[in-house]
Amino acid sequence: MDRPNVLIVIDKKDAEIVGIKHESEHWNIFWKIIDYNELHKKVAEIQELVIKNDINFILYSRNDQVANRVSIGPINRKLRTGYSSFSGIDEKDRIGQMKECFNDFIKCNGKLNFNIAERKGDLSKGNYKGGMFSLIFDVEQLGGVRYGLPRILNLLDKYNIKATFFITNLMKKVYRNVLEEIRGRGHEVGIHGLYHEYLSSFNERVQEMLIQIMISDFGGQVHGANFIGRMNKDTLQALVNNKIKYFVYPLINYYHLFSYQKLPITPSLVNISNKKIWMFPISVETYDSPLLSVKNMVDSAILQGEKSKFFHFSILCHDFRDGNLAHIKTTEKLIYYLIQKGLEPITLKELLGRLPTNESFRTLSVEELFNLRRVKISPPMTKQDFLGFIPENLISLYKLIRRGHTCF
Repeated sequence: MDRPNVLIVIDKKDAEIVGIKHESEHWNIFWKIIDYNELHKKVAEIQELVIKNDINFILYSRNDQVANRVSIGPINRKLRTGYSSFSGIDEKDRIGQMKECFNDFIKCNGKLNFNIAERKGDLSKGNYKGGMFSLIFDVEQLGGVRYGLPRILNLLDKYNIKATFFITNLMKKVYRNVLEEIRGRGHEVGIHGLYHEYLSSFNERVQEMLIQIMISDFGGQVHGANFIGRMNKDTLQALVNNKIKYFVYPLINYYHLFSYQKLPITPSLVNISNKKIWMFPISVETYDSPLLSVKNMVDSAILQGEKSKFFHFSILCHDFRDGNLAHIKTTEKLIYYLIQKGLEPITLKELLGRLPTNESFRTLSVEELFNLRRVKISPPMTKQDFLGFIPENLISLYKLIRRGHTCF
């Protein structure tokens, strides 16, 4: 990758800690120092700097897991630019971790010691009952790689689980051995963007070129992509043109009013210019959800799987969140819960090899694909619907109050 233009959006207190007089042979650095409590009010100013300096991506000093937990997601959706963060991921060690990650970014191309523990037995039971699941981890923040990823890899080793990791090329640029560490332990690597950019902001030709660069930088051996929320019809064409076999798409069994959404969990073929690419649904997401909610989503997906001809569902996780000290034990409880259900863990690449050739899978047009997520209100029908009614609504209220809203 060429020397990119990077806008560092940093809290005033963080700027005093890491300093802003840094030069790097890897980046053209621009700064925006603000009070993070006012971050959402500064979007217009940030956008002006992005346009003026032709910024490739924004680098934040904090994510929404530490300090005042300001969400950067809505800001990125407004700006529609790439992003990452050098935030620490553990509250009590946030400052020290932030400094280390910032130094990693400035120096770049470092080889990280992942401190992977030696495996001490296999805790997976192996008595699978026919259903399958895939754990998916998005890898897009420096703190997630340096601190969360080693814990996750240790945990997956402990239960002998192979997972799929969607990684931005930026993480490989900063930590040159990250792909080697993940692939070396039998996991799958897929593309997630050069800088977690919005591909939908570019035309088909540019998207095809960018995806080609992502694949080449990963040394080939890439079967799948995750551009959730950042893709459009042209992205699908660009993926097909680059011979990508599948992409993931959110059909998550969130609780909605009276019941879980009960969206399809089976893979579908998407028809694009008389060519086909697999769409693998994501049925469960751990982000911003307590274990109770995640288990209810899992149970809802299992019920859908038992009704289908092909029983597999995917769970989306993030290394900076599910690998931090506040959540790593919950991540282990989720893995244990899945194993207790008798479900077999596989990568999405393995799923490709297990798709029956003699069974007719649904084929979707692009228009049908983008209509799949329309929420349909339905009455409670399952045990999970009834058991989830009070807890899920209380959780929704808690989230609103935590974000500063007043509830009556």
